Amino acid sequence: MKVRTRQILSVSGIAFLLLVIAFFIWFDWNMLKPFIERQVTEKTGREFTIRGNLDVNLSLNPLISVEGLSLANAEWGTEQPMVAVDKVAVRISLWDLLSGDIVLPELSITRPRVLLEKSMDGKQNWDLKKEEKKKMELPQIGQFTLDQGKVLFRDPKTKTDIAADIFTDPAVDARELPLHVAAEGKFTDLKFTARAQGGKIMSLADKAVPYPIKASAAVGTTRASADGTVKGLAEMAEVDLKLDLHGEDLSALYPVTGIVIFPSPPYHISGRVLHHDTEWSMKGFSGNVGNSDLGGDIVFDTGGERPLLRGDVVSKVLDLSDLQGFIGARRGPQPQDTPAEKQKKKASAKAQKGRILPDKEFGVEGLQAMDADIKFRGESIRNKELPVEHLVSHLKVDNGLLTLAPANFAVAGGNIISNITINTRPEVPRGEIKVDVKRLQLPKLFPKLEITKNSAGVIGGAINIKSHGKSVGALLGSADGDFGLIMSGGQISKLLLEVIGLDGGQIIKLLFAGDKNVPVRCGVIDFGIKKGIMSSKAFVIDTTDTKIVAEGQISLAEEKIDMKLSPQAKDVSILSLRTPIHIEGTFKDPIILPDKILAIRAGAAVILGVLATPLAALIPTIETGLAEDANCRALIASVETPAKRAAGVKDKKGEDHPKASRSK
Repeated sequence: MKVRTRQILSVSGIAFLLLVIAFFIWFDWNMLKPFIERQVTEKTGREFTIRGNLDVNLSLNPLISVEGLSLANAEWGTEQPMVAVDKVAVRISLWDLLSGDIVLPELSITRPRVLLEKSMDGKQNWDLKKEEKKKMELPQIGQFTLDQGKVLFRDPKTKTDIAADIFTDPAVDARELPLHVAAEGKFTDLKFTARAQGGKIMSLADKAVPYPIKASAAVGTTRASADGTVKGLAEMAEVDLKLDLHGEDLSALYPVTGIVIFPSPPYHISGRVLHHDTEWSMKGFSGNVGNSDLGGDIVFDTGGERPLLRGDVVSKVLDLSDLQGFIGARRGPQPQDTPAEKQKKKASAKAQKGRILPDKEFGVEGLQAMDADIKFRGESIRNKELPVEHLVSHLKVDNGLLTLAPANFAVAGGNIISNITINTRPEVPRGEIKVDVKRLQLPKLFPKLEITKNSAGVIGGAINIKSHGKSVGALLGSADGDFGLIMSGGQISKLLLEVIGLDGGQIIKLLFAGDKNVPVRCGVIDFGIKKGIMSSKAFVIDTTDTKIVAEGQISLAEEKIDMKLSPQAKDVSILSLRTPIHIEGTFKDPIILPDKILAIRAGAAVILGVLATPLAALIPTIETGLAEDANCRALIASVETPAKRAAGVKDKKGEDHPKASRSK
């Protein structure tokens, strides 16, 4: 009886199994489509449809295939659907499934099309119905094939519209880079193209495994190539890339990277990019910006209230002209510019024509979007106009408050030390500039002038102004403060003084007998500055031979000069045409003219020479030499204390005298 029962159960079991197999073989799997559609729609909050066939091929690793998948876009989206797939075929390991693991030996996706987009108010169409978040592990996938994939990304606010073709190359060894991406379109309204190769696509989600990637991209005039690894590409958990970057202007990186950099000439920089947590770093980078080399370390930290750029940058050979963009100098049209950009730059250059001070407005938005702490050293300076030897600076930006403290230029054997603050938090930016001039040497300050080669003396002084405006030119044009320079004792070329004084007799004598140095008693230049107008309070250069006195105004707002220099001889001289000299015109095109009295004297000499004797023609040119020594103590005391300290002048309390002072 027991044997018969076992036989009946065995036959029944086999029959039931055959019936189940037969059921699944002849079962119309399409009957499950409504159920699947309802479940996905409920989970995502978006309509999900299966327009094609749903089929299952049974085996120990059954193959499930489904055609015509579609997931609706957000209601505000530009088009429907958000996701469309021609066919998905996946093989499931039943043995692993019994153990609680999801293993997919094969996964194939044919012609998927994914539309990712943002609205003008920042909504994202990939934000689906909010469900209670549960940590879900992705399945293990063996062979993965992606055929003719396309991903679209649109963001009207940033004027970005990119289309990317994605596919896997089954002929490529899995150890190489089977994933291929080719993208093009517009990024922040700039032409964008990119090419990339990557490893097995399913290893992207594994943060513990470095994902190999090679890529190149172009955004506008910026070109970049990268080669390295990424862990967790979707979240950029860790990045280690060799990066090569070049372009026409560093400021063009802002819309791409979020890093604010001043406008620059063409550049080429390469280095190793590392990313961990909230920090992006490029350590040991090197390259060139314009005619200057550049190297060092930079770190971009996105973990604070605002992104922070830290850096220690060095230039072994710095061309000062490459820093023009930092102070707001305008660039002319470039070959790579669009016709509209060229026209805009031409109009800008035309507006700036005839002016020197930069009038380009500060990038307030950029200064308020990012903080910075950058130390910079220019070890050797290449410059045609000024004898600058090296530069040390420290730039900080804190929520729109820019400080450059210090910007220390080694110039002509001395130093020009600037401390600059520009506050862009108010509607109209405010600035404060303090400059100390320490021990500049006259012959080094004007190395190209023959008449200063045998001169001596040390120049010191200070500038202290407060102002407001949206550009460097506007800040100087509204400045209030003081400007003072003091020249210490020393010597100056006698020929220089005679040329300034137009003493013909002395010039002739010096040309034959040789030049001599004349001791300088003092030199003091003191200007008061009010609303951009520099008015002379004291302007005297006093030597044992000549005293030069000047007066007048300099307009920083209009960039105009109206100064009068009056040389006064201390000795009797014949053939002297000493007369006041006027310096007029603009900063860019100054004009130096002798006073009208020179023409009167010359005219009188001609008349007397005709009506009397040739000797009488010399009478108007005789200089009586009644000029007195300047009161140097009083002049120096009239200059502001910062200027006195910068020059090293010693007062009654025992401060350093210019002759005894040493540069710090």
